[in-house]
Amino acid sequence: MHMQSYSEIESHLSTQLPAERTLTSGAFVLFSSVLLVLLAFIPLLPPSDAIEGGGFTGRGVIEIALIVMGLVLMGMYAKAKDIPAFDFRNSSFAIITLFACWAIVSSLWSPNPMLSIAKAAELWSIMIAASMFVTIGCRIYSQKNQLETTLAFALLSVLVILIVANLFFWGTPLPNTGDESLPLQLLGEEPPVLIERPRLILAYAHPLLTGDFLALSIVCLLATRMNRVLKVIALRFLLWLLWMADARGPSIAIVASLIAMIVLQVRRQSVRAIVITLLLSVGLAITMLFQDKLLKPISALLTEDVLTLNSRTELWARAFEHIGQQPITGYGYYSSRYLLMKDFIWGGHAHNSFIEVLLTTGLVGFILFCIYLAYICRDVITTRNSLLLGVIVYSVIQGMLNPLLFTPGLPMFVLTIAVLNARWKHETSFNHREVAA
Repeated sequence: MHMQSYSEIESHLSTQLPAERTLTSGAFVLFSSVLLVLLAFIPLLPPSDAIEGGGFTGRGVIEIALIVMGLVLMGMYAKAKDIPAFDFRNSSFAIITLFACWAIVSSLWSPNPMLSIAKAAELWSIMIAASMFVTIGCRIYSQKNQLETTLAFALLSVLVILIVANLFFWGTPLPNTGDESLPLQLLGEEPPVLIERPRLILAYAHPLLTGDFLALSIVCLLATRMNRVLKVIALRFLLWLLWMADARGPSIAIVASLIAMIVLQVRRQSVRAIVITLLLSVGLAITMLFQDKLLKPISALLTEDVLTLNSRTELWARAFEHIGQQPITGYGYYSSRYLLMKDFIWGGHAHNSFIEVLLTTGLVGFILFCIYLAYICRDVITTRNSLLLGVIVYSVIQGMLNPLLFTPGLPMFVLTIAVLNARWKHETSFNHREVAA
């Protein structure tokens, strides 16, 4: 009797311990991999001229190298454990793949073919990294919220690394006229402005890029189920840093995103609440396009740069003139700088996701872009996933001021993870209900 009981315990331990070791090693690999990919989205080298440095640069090499390292690390783990590394069956992945192929084709008429090809390949590699992260994570994690937790902790870890590195390597994160450690003119921050408004700068990232990083960290953290006290402390710290970055676009977008997530969590089964939230987000995004007319009655209370969204409305008008001349094919992926900087020295891109896609990839790319957004909205309503709702609301609203969507960057990486993770959770829950029935 005792011998049988002991053998059963021994058998149980022999099956549980390897599983625990697999989970621990897998979680470490996923955390390390996503950490490498996230670091690729932070400019670690000084910026170069948008035209002269638009091709093969040291910054671009580091970006690609970090992403590839993350891909290799996850691929090696998947092969060692004999589990699938990625899943191509998701429709969103197919849409992005088609767009990346079209972006490569657009290099035929692009003013910088190598840049178009390189950025299209980088966009696709980011999608692969996100797919591998979700595919492997969904097979090694037993709890549904562990993937979001890994992503949130990786974002927070990168933030800590950057703050520490700023203090000892790049210089103070809040530069002023006495700080010569950062090329502030190249970052678009003139010293006279920084006297009155010092802004949080991590590594060589523009404050708006820093704002995106902090805002998406807040969204990912809110989607986790970690200890509430720790979550509140971390959220307050991130919101304080976002305030220090003084990024108006990310600040507005994160408020809308947090409201949407809270509404979903309070009324999780209400499809009507989700639809209303999405419509309000789209309405807020459209309002940003026409706000110069809407705010005229109180224009005396506002500064000129607010009325024109820091001259973005003039930039958009010029972009539409270019679009009218070549609407079907566009001018080539990542080619907007060669058109807009002739009139706007700061216009390295169209400062709008929708206009940027239409300008660079034409109606062909724009149709794929709209199909992708429609697919995500359908998934938000079907899956009712908090992380997906928060990321898409933020990306659409902030995407009206800067090109976040269909651009190789942090928002697109986090959005892809959210889409794939939401779909996997929904299908798993559906299969469990079918089995139970």
